[in-house]
Amino acid sequence: FDGFEHNLIVTSVSPWLKERAEKSPILERKDHRVVLNGLDTNVFHVYETSELKKKLGLKDEKIIFHATPFFDLNPHHIKGGYYVAEIARRLEQSNVKIIVAGSYSKEISLPKNMIMLGRITDQKLLAKYYSMADVTLLTSQRETFSMITAESLCCGTPVVGFKAGGPENIAINEYSYFLDFGDVDLLKKAILETIENNYDSENISSVACRIYAKLVMCENFIDIYKELYRR
Repeated sequence: FDGFEHNLIVTSVSPWLKERAEKSPILERKDHRVVLNGLDTNVFHVYETSELKKKLGLKDEKIIFHATPFFDLNPHHIKGGYYVAEIARRLEQSNVKIIVAGSYSKEISLPKNMIMLGRITDQKLLAKYYSMADVTLLTSQRETFSMITAESLCCGTPVVGFKAGGPENIAINEYSYFLDFGDVDLLKKAILETIENNYDSENISSVACRIYAKLVMCENFIDIYKELYRR
């Protein structure tokens, strides 16, 4: 980084990551900013999902959605699949379905109220699952940003999860609840309160798309480039 004393701006994707970068021995004296990750709001927005529900055999169940690269029941796995299954077990007698998008081992044993979709590569289909849900569940131990949080909110669905660094920093407070990692009792309580709240999905999406749109990210970077150029 020699020679960049006045011509370097370090950008982080969340206030939490910026805070950590500012404490780094290499970056501590640099100029730090936050530019949130952007997503395609032409894809991630509210969808009509009655056909998708019918395809899954769903009727009037409340839906909890969980998206992950890989679903694992190991309690120490960084994405926290163990806690999703634990919530499913505690809600097994309720009118609730937990839908999981992500790769998983076919050998794992899960509660009957869980629907495993496997890996989804179609972003529009993923957005429809977000839209169909009453709440998105985030159980990661650590995230620098959380695209899942941004995607869910842009699709009009509130988020409940564990504090993981980035997510609680970048989420919209009115539509998100984050609790201490591993507190399943409070997690269940927050989920039930959220799914009974009947949020206005169009309103959530409208607010979120103004924050997380890739055009907003692009404009923020252009502002930084212009500032560097003026220097």
